[in-house]
Amino acid sequence: MSRTTGDADPRTPGPRSATTEQLATALAARTDAEIADLLAARPDLAAPPSLTAMAARAVSRPSVERALALLDATELAVAEAAVALAPVRRPTAAALTRATGLPAQAAHARLHDLALLVKDLPVAALAEALGPHPAGLGPALGELEALLGPAAAPTTRAALRTAMTGAPESAVRTLEAMTWGPPVGTAATLPEGAAWLVARGVLRALSPTQVVLPREVALAARGGLTHPVPPAAPDLGDARHVPPHVVAAEGARAAEEVVRLVVALLQAWQHSPATVLRAGGVGVREVRRTAASLQVGEGDVALLAELAGMAGLLTQDGDEQVAWAPARTTADFLEDTVTERWAALAAAWLGSARTPWLVGTRSEQGTLRAVLEPTLERGWAAGLRTRVLAALASLPVGTAPTAAQVRALLAWERPRATAPEPTVAAVLAEAERIGLTGAGALTPAGRALLDGAPADDVAAALADALPEAVGELLVQGDLTAVVPGRAVPELADLLGLCAAVESRGSALTVRFTAESLRHALDTGYGADELLAGLAAYSRTPLPQPLEYLVRDTARRHGQVRVGAAGAYLRVDDAGAVAGLLGDPALRGLRLRTIAPTVLVSPAHPGDVLDVLREAGLAPVLEGSDGAVVLDVGPRGTPGGAPRRGGRVGRGSRRTAGLPTYPGAAPTTYLRRTSPTELGPVVARMRAGEEQARRDAARHAGDAPPATDPVHALAVLREAARAGTPVEMVVVGALGKPERRRVQPVSVDGGRVRATDLERDTELTVAVHRISAVAPAAR
Repeated sequence: MSRTTGDADPRTPGPRSATTEQLATALAARTDAEIADLLAARPDLAAPPSLTAMAARAVSRPSVERALALLDATELAVAEAAVALAPVRRPTAAALTRATGLPAQAAHARLHDLALLVKDLPVAALAEALGPHPAGLGPALGELEALLGPAAAPTTRAALRTAMTGAPESAVRTLEAMTWGPPVGTAATLPEGAAWLVARGVLRALSPTQVVLPREVALAARGGLTHPVPPAAPDLGDARHVPPHVVAAEGARAAEEVVRLVVALLQAWQHSPATVLRAGGVGVREVRRTAASLQVGEGDVALLAELAGMAGLLTQDGDEQVAWAPARTTADFLEDTVTERWAALAAAWLGSARTPWLVGTRSEQGTLRAVLEPTLERGWAAGLRTRVLAALASLPVGTAPTAAQVRALLAWERPRATAPEPTVAAVLAEAERIGLTGAGALTPAGRALLDGAPADDVAAALADALPEAVGELLVQGDLTAVVPGRAVPELADLLGLCAAVESRGSALTVRFTAESLRHALDTGYGADELLAGLAAYSRTPLPQPLEYLVRDTARRHGQVRVGAAGAYLRVDDAGAVAGLLGDPALRGLRLRTIAPTVLVSPAHPGDVLDVLREAGLAPVLEGSDGAVVLDVGPRGTPGGAPRRGGRVGRGSRRTAGLPTYPGAAPTTYLRRTSPTELGPVVARMRAGEEQARRDAARHAGDAPPATDPVHALAVLREAARAGTPVEMVVVGALGKPERRRVQPVSVDGGRVRATDLERDTELTVAVHRISAVAPAAR
């Protein structure tokens, strides 16, 4: 039986893949803007020194894997078809359209833009990344003939029909089973049908127990198609639909609530900072304490604390015991409006690499992950959040899909980079809790944030959805009060200081208690000022029970005072107190009297002793029991206790800031560089390419020019694949470079195995010892 071919003779196919040099040439022909677009789309290429180095990085297996993760289902199918067709016929856009049943022009162009195709040919690593059987097709006849020897095979539909004339049923079933893959069959004894197909060249026998369906024969059996069914976008016609006004209202309610709770958490940790665990997070006990204070669940505390951290509102503070407390930026945050606060929190969440939903799960070491601990960083988190919101934005307004439906959309958009459904559900839950979605659908404010609108526009989008704020307070005789709607910020702040919330909803109900009023008095309010503030918002005169409670609480407030002091000074003569207070040498101690013969200072006792002695006095150290301490440790500290600060008056206060241990900062964002910012990088690459060409010309006939390590590996791999020689410079054990003309056999595990063509010996060289590589003349 003679072998009949289709578009090309498989015995003499064209190039199956593009080389690094071909890609480098194609890149050089691109405009600066096109190269910048490629660098922005594939950030793992970083800032290579030249276009050739960029090409070498772009054809490496890890980089190609990352690029494949950017493709949607249609583009991935076209990429598979290009790899499958390359050994058979040139995978042009028209050929790919026929093979996939898809309009492949746009996908074909995008594959070129991403440097996965070069003049229709796939880069070699693309075939490696897609596996040995792209689109379920076996090896091409050329590969099989190189391994098994030549043989006739039917490679067109007509030839295959002729070959299958009179085929037994078992042979027909075997061919049908192998047509769409897998293309390799194994059996202890070759079945009769398989043997019949082998005898007629439809199958090739790899061994007595294994057969394979050649690629060209499979394509003929498939009618030239690479995929049985073209990929299609998921149908979300049954997704729930929510009226837009309900979406906006639900999102606004959640947004206002999350801002309130974040502020409440900051206030709680300002009063009682959360102790930091050895691993850097917050312990379960602190989380439970905060949950009880905020009257929310422990999972809510995890999200609220992480949100505050993402926005840079938390820092680690403390000397002896490090704790999480509000950062200095909190003051500015609290001065913003509710909508501005929310815009800052939402933007921080969208761009953060933190994964709050992992709190409470176990790490690879079996330990429970804690709130704010460093191991919650995930490089893909920000991208996943953006993709989830983008999936919601792609649907009609008010569409509220399930987590499974959103994951189906993500799988269509990026089949090779799809998160598990529980992770997608966790992101959706956080978006709902924050107010980016309402009743499961994307809110107008969430859409504005996703579109990259300025913070003011995002805040304005939320403000449009919030109900109009009211400045009225209905105070009742039972010491309760009702705000009939959303309180204006000033009223909300006042009630937050002096009243306890009883219920929230369409109206806010609060109760005045002695404890809540003491909180307001602690912040500096007086009785008259507090009553005047409440009266300004009350429709009616304040009830007498409330006035009595306020004045009685104020009368008893401050009768007992508690303060902190670093050290106290006790003298026997009350007259000496005036001398100490007036001594200029002691001004840095900031002394003040609390009794006729007792003064206090915020300074450490050791510092006080030093300053007093420098002033010519002879103080002694007194212990907590009032007895003189005779055994004084180093530098005047009892028992050798270490000092906690520097010299008095020299700025010993600890500067607040984000933690510095690796990965701990919860404000990690992943920011992609825009193409417009890459202009200088492209200019340096072109200059580097010109310098490399000049170096190559200067070294003509001498040692090959030095190459980028990634480029060197690419040249070696391509030479091993094509069976072509190279010249490489190997640095010996004594540091002396040696030029070798070799035929690479394999590149794996950081080592190159090659045949020395001049010495007719085989050598294995560690990659780090190779300083330069270049193709050699045959």
